Amino acid sequence: MAKQKKKLRSRWVELANLAWQVPLFAVPFAVFFVIVSGSPLSAFIDYWRVSMVFVGATMFAVTCTSWWIAPIVLRRFEGELRLTWIVSGTYVAASLLGTLVAALVLHYTFVPGMLGNARGVVEMLTYSLLFGALFLGISLSVNFYRRSLDRAGSERELQLARRIQRSFLLSEFPRRPRIEVHAVNVSSKEVSGDFYDVVPVGENRILLAIADVSGKGVPAAFLSSMLQASLRTQAGFVASPAVMMTAINALACQRSSTGQFATFFLASVDERTLTLRFTNAGHNFPVLLRASGERVLLETGGIVIGMMESMPWQEESLVLAPGDRVVFYTDGVSEAANAEGGMFGEERLYDILSRAPRELSAEQLVERVLGGVREFLAGTEPGDDITVMALRVLDAPPAARPGA
Repeated sequence: MAKQKKKLRSRWVELANLAWQVPLFAVPFAVFFVIVSGSPLSAFIDYWRVSMVFVGATMFAVTCTSWWIAPIVLRRFEGELRLTWIVSGTYVAASLLGTLVAALVLHYTFVPGMLGNARGVVEMLTYSLLFGALFLGISLSVNFYRRSLDRAGSERELQLARRIQRSFLLSEFPRRPRIEVHAVNVSSKEVSGDFYDVVPVGENRILLAIADVSGKGVPAAFLSSMLQASLRTQAGFVASPAVMMTAINALACQRSSTGQFATFFLASVDERTLTLRFTNAGHNFPVLLRASGERVLLETGGIVIGMMESMPWQEESLVLAPGDRVVFYTDGVSEAANAEGGMFGEERLYDILSRAPRELSAEQLVERVLGGVREFLAGTEPGDDITVMALRVLDAPPAARPGA
């Protein structure tokens, strides 16, 4: 009830504004017709009175359209490319209807017989064309202005999301005696929820994570930061990646009303034993490249997080050896599409990795993958964020070698 009263008061205010705007807006039309008709200046008052009737009727018709008809049109054609023209046409039709009503009012009041002769009809048509063109221009300008504001707002949102995303992506990586890690995120024009993290835990353990949240923009970046915060909060207290994933999933499920989910890969590396424990929540399978040339995909885990709160994740352990490398990536790599519509795919990635020399550092290996993707795209902008992370097992330092 209060909302209806507020709406009614607002409309009374609009009508009150019309009361003082109509005489003012009628002045330029009266001047125009005095000049065009070649009438003496004394005829200005007559033309001004006539113009007031036309302006008042037209503005009232347009105002009523904005109250009752335009909202229906906007709901009916929302998202369609022709929406601008339909809305503009609606207002033009309203202005033409207003001029017709004004002509009839004048015909039966203080300009009797206005429509009874050719001159009167010509004047009525002239007013109709003027007001039709005027409100077409106004409606197009307003529509353009609103779209410009929407675009500016969207761009500000994307810039904010990019800043959020960059703020929680490492640029300096921990230096460890037995392993080397490097990662890069290449943002697309839009902002997705890709993130990676490298978290040292004590002197001998390190956590590696890579994830891709569904959706784009601020919501995706925000959920990514929440998941990363959950990961870091648990890092010093929970040793099992599967148990950590369960807690991260619980957090994601609390936001299930947003419809967002995430693929997530989480691993823990013990530098003393070079044991890699991992779980995979629906993420692209990281690739373990053994020094021997063997390729192993890290698949064990479960479904994506954020779908079902009670789902368990399996965990697997592997023992790494000097010379082994692990490459983690998001679907921005495998689904990168060139101008012909072809996708980069996993096989191209595997080929690049198999041909990469063993002596390449983790950073060089990441750049080798990114270079392959860029070459495939051949200048085409990527449609999604591209994230690549590499883990390289170093040769044992002299003090750690048997007999040293």
